[in-house]
Amino acid sequence: MKAHSFVRENVPRVLNSAKEKSSTVPIPTVNQYLYFLFAPTLIYRDSYPRNPTVRWGYVAMKFAQVFGCFFYVYYIFERLCAPLFRNIKQEPFSARVLVLCVFNSILPGVLILFLTFFAFLHCWLNAFAEMLRFGDRMFYKDWWNSTSYSNYYRTWNVVVHDWLYYYAYKDFLWFFSKRFKSAAMLAVFAVSAVVHEYALAVCLSFFYPVLFVLFMFFGMAFNFIVNDSRKKPIWNVLMWTSLFLGNGVLLCFYSQEWYARQHCPLKNPTFLDYVRPRSWTCRYVF
Repeated sequence: MKAHSFVRENVPRVLNSAKEKSSTVPIPTVNQYLYFLFAPTLIYRDSYPRNPTVRWGYVAMKFAQVFGCFFYVYYIFERLCAPLFRNIKQEPFSARVLVLCVFNSILPGVLILFLTFFAFLHCWLNAFAEMLRFGDRMFYKDWWNSTSYSNYYRTWNVVVHDWLYYYAYKDFLWFFSKRFKSAAMLAVFAVSAVVHEYALAVCLSFFYPVLFVLFMFFGMAFNFIVNDSRKKPIWNVLMWTSLFLGNGVLLCFYSQEWYARQHCPLKNPTFLDYVRPRSWTCRYVF
């Protein structure tokens, strides 16, 4: 994403200077490129607002908080998740097992959501911003007060949202027409869903498109239905309820599939075996 932004911002300037036959070509320096690689932003600029000093005590505290979040996530998996999913396959896959799994996964799923948000979007990015004297610290807004999914998507992760807005949404409208705003939004959801699912598939070594389905279909539908016209507090309650259920579904399905592939390995797996859900047919051997 950083590479795309760097190319997207600099290639037009170089091409324009070539058309104008300018004697100087506006090429960024190596120092500018290296700073951008480590800066907590996905939008390339030649310069950014900078603070005068670095508070190293603040940096140490943020990295300590990241370490604490990792430890807490490990504790949640060991105490709340592992006992549940190690024994869940004593029964065959059924709707009853699935519903119980989802509701038992809501609490650890939400805790992991909060810890991930705090560790990365608050602690990690602020630590790097402080070390680099990066002045813009708006990595997120008050997404927890959102009464619409439209506002939630804009405020949950401002860093990624800005990249999607400038390089996916606006470029789509530039290529086609400003009349196709709904199609542009659909394209943004598709790009985001594919990238998130690809990252999970690489990390877990299997393809199970639960996140893609939730994000591409339910998330997109909620974005249009629960839009910015919803202002009453009840919509904030409904948004939190859907977040709780969604994180429970994600943790349940991916954990089931992980343990199923650990306990029911195949001797000569084919490509279809990597994409076919193992948790639907696997029975643990004790």
